[in-house]
Amino acid sequence: MGRTRTAGTALLLALLVAVLLSLPGEGGQAAAVEPRVTTGSIVIPAPAFTPSGNQWNYSNNGNFLQVGTGYGHFFAPVQLPVPEATITRITLYAYDNHPAQVCAVLYRIRPAVAVEKALGAACTTDSTASPQAPYAAISGGLVNQATQSAYLHLSISGTGVRFYAVKITFTY
Repeated sequence: MGRTRTAGTALLLALLVAVLLSLPGEGGQAAAVEPRVTTGSIVIPAPAFTPSGNQWNYSNNGNFLQVGTGYGHFFAPVQLPVPEATITRITLYAYDNHPAQVCAVLYRIRPAVAVEKALGAACTTDSTASPQAPYAAISGGLVNQATQSAYLHLSISGTGVRFYAVKITFTY
């Protein structure tokens, strides 16, 4: 009878240990983890932008882009470092001390159905600050790179302004 009792106690102890190890938390299996929102950002610099059409009156020397006279339109692709992200903000870095303006508009496109949507725009105002950093908060800026992509449209109107970069902030 002593052996039966010892075997029964060992079996009961083994079951208790198995149950304790299967419980979530310390010492057992990993507890269910709440999904956490991670924030990231990328910077699209001046050299990434190409002119639209037959525009030749501009200079892009690597650290800034500017037009010689009149206005210019430039475009740059946005390649997010994660497959799916929600863009929450764009920040424009530019110098504008003249009656001119620099604007950056972020678009999301769905090529398969030929649909695009402006998600947000940031534009400069006359100021001696260099660089200015106007920004636009964005809601509904989900980009799933399996079926969508994003790009920036930069417009510069007038001389004496310089565009440096656009920062895109996103969560995933």
